[in-house]
Amino acid sequence: MSAFLVPVPAYAAPAEESSLPGVNQFTSCTPAPEHQRPVVLVHGNGSGMAATWRTLSKRLSDSGFCVFALDYGRHQPGSGENLLDLAGGSDIGESADVLAAFVSKVRSATAADKVDVVAHSMGALTARHYLKFVERNTIHTVVSVGGTNHGSTFESNTDLPLGSNSEIRRQAVAAGLPADEVLAAAVGPAYAQQMAGSSFLTQLNAGGDTVPGVDYVAVATRGDEVVTPPESAFLTAGPGATVRNVWVQDGCPGLAVDHMGLTTHPRSLWLIHTALDPDHADTMPAPCP
Repeated sequence: MSAFLVPVPAYAAPAEESSLPGVNQFTSCTPAPEHQRPVVLVHGNGSGMAATWRTLSKRLSDSGFCVFALDYGRHQPGSGENLLDLAGGSDIGESADVLAAFVSKVRSATAADKVDVVAHSMGALTARHYLKFVERNTIHTVVSVGGTNHGSTFESNTDLPLGSNSEIRRQAVAAGLPADEVLAAAVGPAYAQQMAGSSFLTQLNAGGDTVPGVDYVAVATRGDEVVTPPESAFLTAGPGATVRNVWVQDGCPGLAVDHMGLTTHPRSLWLIHTALDPDHADTMPAPCP
């Protein structure tokens, strides 16, 4: 199989909880009165907790939120999948089970009835799969940040990690090898599950994008080079749910923000913060740097 692998950037080992100051304070966090719901940060595929959330986690914790984050989806010893040990590479359904256990831990530690979730890229699928089970409906708000909600062609830039995976797929097909199996071995099944038209996405989106009783905000960028086409990140509200789809360029035309930039750009951070706390817009105007 190695003959068909193209170079993929190295990834750090799973981050320790202490790598994000102010995060995962299970026994000591006291939320500000106006921020009673804990916030759970869910990374995507290829970039782990620390690399994805360092900027946002500090902003939220400094603003009085109790912030929690997890690393998940790494290579499991003895498994023949995700040999490159990419964050979020495991089967998305399995990752949703990991998220379920983590949310239960957060709710137990904080005595919170519900949590809010901010999910980047594939993390949005993890959160949405979690919500497919009625007994897990303990989320008030889902903020999807560049979510691969309706899949991607992953063809915009082959210099990216996911673009490299697309090249692996092309080489496997050219060699007459089963592309999904080659990809699962190299980077885990989550990549193929995010491909537009995958059976996973067909099942996840069957019956609608949302579940009743949850508020959704989908933040996307027109400059997304991973979610292609970029509008695939948006959601459609079903019965009993609300959805707000917003481009980071809305009100700030021409703003250059890429896929990972959604986790660090001041305007994107403002949109995420405002999704969690609508009153934030009254005290802090939207930046347009």
